[in-house]
Amino acid sequence: MESTDIKVYEFKQLKNQSCIVHGVFTRTDAINTMISSHPLNKGMNSGDKLAVSADNRKTIARKMGTKPFIFLNQVHKTGIKVLKKDEINLSKQFLSNIENDTADAIITDIKDLFIVIQVADCQAVMLYDPIKKVIANIHSGWRGSVKNIIGKCVGKMILEFGCQPENILAGICPSLGPCCSEFVNYKDEIPQNLWKYKIQDKDYFNFWEITQDQLIEKGIKKEHVENMKICTKCNTELFYSFRGEKTKARFACVICMQ
Repeated sequence: MESTDIKVYEFKQLKNQSCIVHGVFTRTDAINTMISSHPLNKGMNSGDKLAVSADNRKTIARKMGTKPFIFLNQVHKTGIKVLKKDEINLSKQFLSNIENDTADAIITDIKDLFIVIQVADCQAVMLYDPIKKVIANIHSGWRGSVKNIIGKCVGKMILEFGCQPENILAGICPSLGPCCSEFVNYKDEIPQNLWKYKIQDKDYFNFWEITQDQLIEKGIKKEHVENMKICTKCNTELFYSFRGEKTKARFACVICMQ
């Protein structure tokens, strides 16, 4: 889980896959705490100078490798970026333009390409089909959960790559837990079909359970869904939390297929 200067969390089932490199980066980093108001911040709109955020991204590369990284312009909608090895040329110009693409999930069968989701309370959900050799990374806040971007992404993997959901492994990264997911205006924000996930006698919702059920409803096996069950608001010493700190900083959730 730790290196000498960077702490990274991993899913057990993905770690057991020899061709997968992945990690959930924390906010702690011995190098960047000296130069940044948001240590190991990956968000380019975080309030840090762009050069500092770029340097933090280089720190991730030093931990994970020097392969290309892809970031998205995440907007809490259901856009899904699909990258197929037979359809694109991974030129430097192509890669540099990806971050301008507005999407909240990315799917690819391209090897040696790190796909990154940036979060601070929202869920990042990593998917891997070891049979078809396809990976995905999803950004799902409460708006994404309501719109079922999780299910839509699994559906896109099936449609675009012929994936069978029973083969897919899923990992739910640290995010806002049911202990802190308060929605006082839930009747206006959350559709009634999701009210069954409300904690009894409270205005709190279990979005971890929502995500698990959305995955299972698409055919992913329950035993293939791994949830770190780490609440970001309860663990601000490790992860950025918008609810806990009102910060614009983000931590990165990264997956690559070698």
